[in-house]
Amino acid sequence: MGYSLDPDFNHLFRPAGEFGSESVFEVNCDCSAAFGGSQYAEVQGVRNQFGWGFFTPTQELENAFEPGDIRKELSILREGETTLEGDLIKKGDPQAGNMWNQKVYVPTSLNNNACGYGSIQNIRILRFADILLINAEAANELGNTAAATTSINKVRNRAQLGNTTASSQGALRTAIWQERRVELAMEMDRFPDLVRTGQAATYLGPKGFKTGKNEVFPIPLDAMNQSNGLFVQNPGY
Repeated sequence: MGYSLDPDFNHLFRPAGEFGSESVFEVNCDCSAAFGGSQYAEVQGVRNQFGWGFFTPTQELENAFEPGDIRKELSILREGETTLEGDLIKKGDPQAGNMWNQKVYVPTSLNNNACGYGSIQNIRILRFADILLINAEAANELGNTAAATTSINKVRNRAQLGNTTASSQGALRTAIWQERRVELAMEMDRFPDLVRTGQAATYLGPKGFKTGKNEVFPIPLDAMNQSNGLFVQNPGY
């Protein structure tokens, strides 16, 4: 169908990479009279410089990347660094933190000041890299190790990593889950991945996750009231 991995991981997330060969589904955002753009980048932008500084990378995420993985520095924006596009990220602001989501970064030279910061940034929902990892996981569960290995290696090689060393079904399953964590970092896939693979309690238990409750959200109160007693609230809420 013409899909392929963008050879440049940084280009993939910049405005020039929108609707490229890797894009399967993305939300088109525009700063215009009809559409006020998107706050997706502004909410996550560097606090007190570009935006509000929410949804920041953790040290655990940084530690998850293998040595030599180019995705680490292209996914995590750090205080004091100068981006490839020439923006100096402010340093020393005690309220700002020191790491942010680089995937939503919009160079100031491209920003449309008629709307909020980064309003032109499209929201990537589904990329071909995700499709390859879905294919790898499905193939592995069906016992097709060769197909699974081929798909995961395409993603790894784009990140300038060598082929996976996993060979057994169990080891390859773990390798694919790990690859999803770093390839799709901060793209809203981590939580559903942890829930569907049964790892949520392990990773999120220390943060308050309760098995049997937090796999789903509560039904909003308005919906409960408007159902006239027909809705039953999700367990634990």
